[in-house]
Amino acid sequence: MLTRILFAALALTAVSFPASAQDQADARFQLERRGDNIIRLDRRTGTISTCTERNGSLDCRASADERAALQEEIDRLAAEVDRLKGGTGKAEASDGKSVTLKLPSEQEINGALDFLREWGQRAVDAVRALINGNA
Repeated sequence: MLTRILFAALALTAVSFPASAQDQADARFQLERRGDNIIRLDRRTGTISTCTERNGSLDCRASADERAALQEEIDRLAAEVDRLKGGTGKAEASDGKSVTLKLPSEQEINGALDFLREWGQRAVDAVRALINGNA
């Protein structure tokens, strides 16, 4: 009996879930027609877009203020990419001091790999000893 009640409750929840998700999506945007255009307000983020209807679908463009903010962010990121591509090998610490970054030499890398191989072999030998009862 309890199983039937749980199954019925689960079925009702599954049936009502898509409708509530759709309601939340519908409540996110507010559309208002202004002449040939449609103004779309995103209630979650507050952004406003101007939309035109083409071939049965909406083509939305960001408002002028939002475009300016996006262009400012694009310019900032482009400058940061240029700075990072400079490849000077220098970075700035959080305290403002310049830090020079140095990659390890091939000898240092090979030494680290040798250490890891040796450590791995010791681990395998220890497991074998445990299995054979030699530990």
